[in-house]
Amino acid sequence: MVKIEDKYINEAFEYAYKSREFTSNNHDFHEGGLDAKQRKMFEGKLGEKIFKQFLIDNSIAFEEDSSHHTKADEYDFKIVGRTYANPFLIDVKTRTKEYHTRTLEMVKQFKRKPKHIYISVKLDMENKSGYIIGWFGKRDLQRINRIENNGYLDNYVMYDNELRDIYTLTKFI
Repeated sequence: MVKIEDKYINEAFEYAYKSREFTSNNHDFHEGGLDAKQRKMFEGKLGEKIFKQFLIDNSIAFEEDSSHHTKADEYDFKIVGRTYANPFLIDVKTRTKEYHTRTLEMVKQFKRKPKHIYISVKLDMENKSGYIIGWFGKRDLQRINRIENNGYLDNYVMYDNELRDIYTLTKFI
């Protein structure tokens, strides 16, 4: 379990507040208007901070997304691999509920802007902490090719038992 540092909590809150009217309109399937958008953005940013701490703890050089709050980001993190010249683009997927047992990536988003690596994080909002459940690659998603639609849009789905252990990521990159 990783406790999220106060400075990261503040960064996440500030970004979520600024971006609530801009970046999540495309993904607005949460009820509650702007407050709900801000909360979901905040939770997502906290999940990213948990992965950021993993990168720091494992001495993995990275570039964190610095997109303006009015623009959709191209990635959450960028890592230059040891064996590849091109960087790995990483997207962090954050969960907040115990009954969440799968990681989703919108088909539309994947076709437009696929990432190389997807990280699944479980967030404990009450304690501002969390942990990394696991990861999968773009090719894993394509190989399994499971699409579900639970009332909003088509999503690729990866279940927890299909995720790779986070410590295997260091070997992959």
